[in-house]
Amino acid sequence: MIGLIRADSYRLTKGKMWMPFATLIVIAVAVAGLIYLALNVDWISLSQDGAALTDADKAILTASLSGTQVAQIVLSFSIVLAMGFISILTNLWSIEFSAGVAKNVLVSGVSRTTFYFSKLLTGWGVATLMLLVYTAAIGISSQLFMGGVDFGALALSMLAQIPLYLGLITVGYFIFIVIPKESIAIVTYILVYLFLEPVVTNLVNVFLPKWTIIKDMYLFNKIGVMSDLSALSQHAITTNILTGFAYMAVFAILGWLVFRFKEVK
Repeated sequence: MIGLIRADSYRLTKGKMWMPFATLIVIAVAVAGLIYLALNVDWISLSQDGAALTDADKAILTASLSGTQVAQIVLSFSIVLAMGFISILTNLWSIEFSAGVAKNVLVSGVSRTTFYFSKLLTGWGVATLMLLVYTAAIGISSQLFMGGVDFGALALSMLAQIPLYLGLITVGYFIFIVIPKESIAIVTYILVYLFLEPVVTNLVNVFLPKWTIIKDMYLFNKIGVMSDLSALSQHAITTNILTGFAYMAVFAILGWLVFRFKEVK
């Protein structure tokens, strides 16, 4: 398994996996920069009626938006990393099958269990690295533009998000295993991320109003909540870490069970 992980890591570093990382950095810097411009440049700082914000208005906004709060806003864009994970799923899973690499590796004597979990562990590692790079870019850019970033709180928020994001990447692997066609798997992954929890919420509200415990099992919504530094209580962190690990365990096992009997062409 270690050999497969090394091979995948080497291939990713020599390939185009730097592009998602560069994109995350650009997004973090761009959003923080736009917020700074909105507070300091007349032609972009417009009120609802189209008039430029007054100096008093800007002073209020600047005082209410510290560097830490700007970092929190950018970190709440969970969709950025969720979409970035598609590159992991395609590079570590789909390409292996479309290029015939997976079949050759399995024929050579590597067990399906070893192959599957090596891909999953590598995906978890790359996803964690992406979150680290994104958070660092957010903190540094917010500090440069706004100042006053609490890097300790930002790091705590990131750590609270890691299990949830690893749960998300595990769900992604499961989708890509069940749906072999890459384009359909990508669309399904996006739809699940964007619409599953709102649909479940509506169904629960209408048909199962007393089953509010279902809402406590949400994954995607919790990712955004954990970017709120004021919500980082011990209870919230513990609950979300357990939620992330539960998704990791359940969907890792489901993915493994499906892959064990899946035909590899």
